[in-house]
Amino acid sequence: MAPKTETKTETDADDTEFDASPVKTRSILKKKDFIDRAVEKSGLKKADAKVAVEATLAVLAQALADGDELILPPLGKLKVARQKAHPKGRILMLRLQLAPDTPSGSEPLADAAE
Repeated sequence: MAPKTETKTETDADDTEFDASPVKTRSILKKKDFIDRAVEKSGLKKADAKVAVEATLAVLAQALADGDELILPPLGKLKVARQKAHPKGRILMLRLQLAPDTPSGSEPLADAAE
């Protein structure tokens, strides 16, 4: 049997310096805390932010389940790399290319008119 050969594509070119070492989780951000941060960042009322965050999370979940690639500044580029069936639901292995760092608070979530 011939050994597998890997071919680099243009999209793989940025992987040359990728560090695949495990990353220790700093903390767990639950939905309630996520909503609180969205309230702080946006200035919205908590009830309005909750509706917006829950709708956003539902749209993200559906798009990922459908296999869509997402380009969402300031977050970055997100796509499903692999998936497998699991008794508790599908497991999606995601690839996230983070957007370059921007100073905190320098980019508003929405225009004041929105």
